[in-house]
Amino acid sequence: MIFSKTRKQPLAQRRQLLEGAALSLGLGLLPVAVRAQLASPVPLKPASAAEVQAVISDFLQGAEPQEEGLELEMPVLGDNPAAVPVKARVTLPITPDSYCEELIILAEGNPRPLACRFAFTPLAGTAEVAIRLRLIESQTIRALARMNDGRVLMAHRHITVTAGGCGM
Repeated sequence: MIFSKTRKQPLAQRRQLLEGAALSLGLGLLPVAVRAQLASPVPLKPASAAEVQAVISDFLQGAEPQEEGLELEMPVLGDNPAAVPVKARVTLPITPDSYCEELIILAEGNPRPLACRFAFTPLAGTAEVAIRLRLIESQTIRALARMNDGRVLMAHRHITVTAGGCGM
């Protein structure tokens, strides 16, 4: 029994030493973290119209977008701009001969307008995505879908947000 007591005592001392070292390391880094949070952050600015148009032109590759065949579902008012639900769906029939190859969603008022990009094959059987976007301000959300025959489908909707989500 004496052996086990002496064995436990050095383990307790080691544990106290490790806890003290971790605490002092954490307290040493605390001022750095506080200074970083208190530093005036650079306000986020929406992308310029030229940046948005560059992304759209790159996706279109010279094609003329059609405003039919693509559905965009989202709320009119985004009360939680940190997680706005957006759903895009190609409404045309998906067959091995006619399918969506790629779909992108743009948040035109965000600092980086291209929110996401999806690729599809005819084996998918559908071209439908649901995401949550973080929005900096009220803006237009645009979805573009490229079909395998070169057609580009487009849908867009405006959303009003109550407060910026990107600066949170």
